[in-house]
Amino acid sequence: MRKLDLSSIRARQTEIHNLCTALNSKDTLSESDQFRFDTLMAEAETLAKKAENLRKLGGLSDPADAGAVANSAWNGPHISIGSQPAVYRDLGEQLVDVVALTLGNDMKAKSAAAERYQKVMNAASGASTGVDSDGGYLVETDKSRDILTTAIETGVLASRCTVQPISANADSFSYLAADDRDRSTGKMNGIQVYRKAEADTMSSSGKAKLKERELRVEDMYGLIYVTNRMLRDAAAMGSYVKRNLRAQLAFKLDKEIWQGSGAGECLGIVNSALPVSVAKETSQAAGTIVAENVVKMLGRFRGDLTRAAWFVNQDALPQFPLLKVADQPIYALDFKKFPLGGLFGLPIVPIEFCSSIGAKWDILLGDFSQYLLVEKGGIEEAESIHVRFLHDETAFRFIVRNNGQPMHDAPITPLNGSNTLSPFVTLDERAG
Repeated sequence: MRKLDLSSIRARQTEIHNLCTALNSKDTLSESDQFRFDTLMAEAETLAKKAENLRKLGGLSDPADAGAVANSAWNGPHISIGSQPAVYRDLGEQLVDVVALTLGNDMKAKSAAAERYQKVMNAASGASTGVDSDGGYLVETDKSRDILTTAIETGVLASRCTVQPISANADSFSYLAADDRDRSTGKMNGIQVYRKAEADTMSSSGKAKLKERELRVEDMYGLIYVTNRMLRDAAAMGSYVKRNLRAQLAFKLDKEIWQGSGAGECLGIVNSALPVSVAKETSQAAGTIVAENVVKMLGRFRGDLTRAAWFVNQDALPQFPLLKVADQPIYALDFKKFPLGGLFGLPIVPIEFCSSIGAKWDILLGDFSQYLLVEKGGIEEAESIHVRFLHDETAFRFIVRNNGQPMHDAPITPLNGSNTLSPFVTLDERAG
């Protein structure tokens, strides 16, 4: 048996990651696929343990413990995030040091800040980048992750997406999607299955078709203005910056997921080829949503119903309690489960990105787990006293690297039936 070293273990771990990603990208997993996935994940866990043992035998530190090594001389309070203690109590303390490093004249404070910043760099373990020569400073891993995670969780759409982190050495994420969107021929992913009588010659089952899709990370930045009086109160400044940055990132990311162009930003659902649209009813009044619309939209949906929801313009809410099918209400109000009501057991979620009532995209039945977000590293920060100099404010700029797109590039054409199916279904314009 070939002896495994750290390099070969990492290569095999990468191979396993790619294989599992390809399996997980399928719409459904067969029993053999699930068995293969579980086997690969078990192998990955075994390899991780072997790598840890090899590092111990070689006297090497695990990258996860780098923070502890870098912090050995720091006597201040520690915040443990996993196995990596923090250099700073909060984000505000670190931003004060950033200002001291770049804008301050106190050499003693500058020296102490530089020493603490070097500890942050040493503890980064490759997950983030900071380019101090360009005025960018690395926000600690735990605080960086907290800002990014809460920003995604704050977003109505981003919180429902599938999130894929990528490594520090990569600028894009490639995955293999089964090229089985057209099933009208009876083939699934290019494979045909037959039966044969005894001694008959087998026909070719075809060749598996996989389509490579790629997402390249792009920069997204936020600007926060802080008064110089607030700079003297680190805790207040840290809370203020996190709250506002989180809100900015969440709104921007949600807007791109909905309507991004795909050029230097996320490809939004509205501008992708994946959604399908249902025609309005004959003589349907302008600016209305009727029960027949909702029923037909549900008939075109193909996704995970446990994750799906009705995303609507706020102005549409008064129409839903009136919807009935054969005198039976299809709307239900449950303040615990559906605070704004539900249609056919799926929640109604008003979002400001939906079009005005009566226009296309004023209502969407969507499963956003079929939307992929990739993110790289943490947050890079830079500052300037010049942007708002006359206001006695310091400007902080935060850059994150991410991107997103629907997992597939086309709706499904089923074996039988004339209508395509999709995890995103909208309604045609009802102008009159």
